[in-house]
Amino acid sequence: MKNFQNKAKIIKVSEALRIILFFGFTGWIFTFFSCLSPWFFVFPKMQHLYPIQAYVWSGVIMQPIFGFVVNLKLFQFFGRLKNGGLFDAQTVGYLSAAGKWWMGYWIYQTLFLGIRTLFFRVAMNWDFACLFGALTLIFVAWFFKEAQELQEEQELTV
Repeated sequence: MKNFQNKAKIIKVSEALRIILFFGFTGWIFTFFSCLSPWFFVFPKMQHLYPIQAYVWSGVIMQPIFGFVVNLKLFQFFGRLKNGGLFDAQTVGYLSAAGKWWMGYWIYQTLFLGIRTLFFRVAMNWDFACLFGALTLIFVAWFFKEAQELQEEQELTV
């Protein structure tokens, strides 16, 4: 009886988290188009574009794309949980993919800020929160995968 109650709780929480992630989609889409707006409204009116402005605005456009994909993978993960696919291979794969995309986001952001610091002498802000979050998602996905393999092994021996 307790397993059914836990499964019902997981489904209920997954529904709530999917709603929050859906609002995250709208935030990332708004951010993407906000990053594109200077190319259409501000830069055409300027006489010339300074190299730092061109570099920053061209690099900033990619960050919402990475964030959107991470949000999408988490949305798919919680969608599988909501539908009852608790920790099967595809569900764990979505969690692992979200962690890997988040790691890619952190690498891109670090390289972007490093190049900006190197060439334009702008102070670099180190962000280890993205790295920690990505490694946490990857670790949890690995943990669930190992637990799944252990459960399959126990089912075969019984």
